[in-house]
Amino acid sequence: MRSLIAVLVASLVALQPMLSFDDSSSEINVVGFSSKSISEEVNWWEDTRMDRDKNYRHDILDMALEQGKFVVDGKISVLVDFDHMPTESDETLLIEEVGFIPSWRFHHIPIISGLIDVNRIDDLLEVEGVVFLTLNGELHVLLDNAIGIHHVDTVWDFGYTGEGISVAIIDTGIDPNHVSINDFDDDPATNDPKVVAFYDALDDSGDDGSGTSQAYDDHGHGSHCAGITAGTGAIDEGPMSTGEQLYRGVAPGASLVGVKVLDGGGSGSFAEVMRGMEWTIDNQIKYNIRSASMSLGGPWMAELTQEQEERVTTLANEMVAAGISLMIAAGNSAAYGTIGTPGAAKDVITVGATEDSRQLAVYSSKGPTHEGQIKPNVAAIGSAVMSVEANTGNGYVSMSGTSMATPMVAGMAVLLHQANPDLQPLMIRSILETTAEYRWLSHPVRPNNDYGWGFVEMDMALEEAIKYDATISVELDPETPIIYYEGNETDDGNDTAARFFVH
Repeated sequence: MRSLIAVLVASLVALQPMLSFDDSSSEINVVGFSSKSISEEVNWWEDTRMDRDKNYRHDILDMALEQGKFVVDGKISVLVDFDHMPTESDETLLIEEVGFIPSWRFHHIPIISGLIDVNRIDDLLEVEGVVFLTLNGELHVLLDNAIGIHHVDTVWDFGYTGEGISVAIIDTGIDPNHVSINDFDDDPATNDPKVVAFYDALDDSGDDGSGTSQAYDDHGHGSHCAGITAGTGAIDEGPMSTGEQLYRGVAPGASLVGVKVLDGGGSGSFAEVMRGMEWTIDNQIKYNIRSASMSLGGPWMAELTQEQEERVTTLANEMVAAGISLMIAAGNSAAYGTIGTPGAAKDVITVGATEDSRQLAVYSSKGPTHEGQIKPNVAAIGSAVMSVEANTGNGYVSMSGTSMATPMVAGMAVLLHQANPDLQPLMIRSILETTAEYRWLSHPVRPNNDYGWGFVEMDMALEEAIKYDATISVELDPETPIIYYEGNETDDGNDTAARFFVH
């Protein structure tokens, strides 16, 4: 059983970092980010806006219980937070003391997910080590012209196509048989699969976590996103192939790692999405995953799902800390203050959507978050994007939404990683932000809650990425948390610096 909190398919505000230069020390300071992840914060559950009545239960869980929603056969699915990383003994204790039915024990975040009788909720909080309860909600799934408008083709001219790097598509799956994403050279006679790994977080019995499961997509959203990120754009293959590549992805040389967290209806529980995220962290080195795309989110009561302590949001920040540039769709709710979990995560790159004209799409969700974060971070083309139509062999289809803009930026991050492998996720984000074309809708400031820092310009971003020769050191200052990038002089003599648904 999986509880549901609706999150729109992306198809249809931590303060942003400010670069400051110190000529005397050749130091670039990225201001506004603590190196300390939320999971390391001491007793965050004692003071969080997710729990306004201070009963150690997420307010959305209280609402669900009061209204009798998300309850099946007298049980409700929850995420149980501990004050330590839970062990098998903790899991056994939950079972024996309150009849808890566990579904997953995480190891990157101190949580066990599972079912509890609604009448035992209060008892669950009395179990030793348990500190907070959250509803196991649901998230939903939220190229052609875009390549030239974002100047991606200019980056290709320099030889950067994403070769040797993998990008994780955390979505509804990937169709491994479509000609655009089945291999690299569009020749069925060669053995060069583009999908190098696949993990199904929905399969409790058949997926052993090795990444060798048979890839599939029973919805289509994930395959469309995969094509935008890394498709070859082929329309046919074999001896009679025309060699035509109509709808090439941003990083056609990159490998794909499919992480299925959403079902055929385009939705998945918090726990399922988090399982996929955790698997991605665990297999980052094995498959050289440097970038990830999550075109999903949860619109239900977005104003109550913007805190950094939201568990999916926390794990999103953990992915970035692990070295993965994570792109998340802003959502398609249009209004201000509607970017919820996990797009509200402070360390990720939250992506808004535009038309080909660079005008912000009417549906693109806007910031700020309750914590005052300006979101999104950047904007990219998301309307009428042609890409893979799953399970057709060689068909293409147009889709619109922040879901389409997100994998586009994920592909851009791959190109920047290839151009300079030393770049870390926060620096990738800073480069994309500070080289973006400044645009605004109703607030003439930069960054703003419409476009963030602006419309991504890949030619400018590439130039900045190439000249970066930086090592990163982290200095913890409780008064002013700053990440310092110690830049080295470059060749040119310059110093540089609820349930989720598809969106």
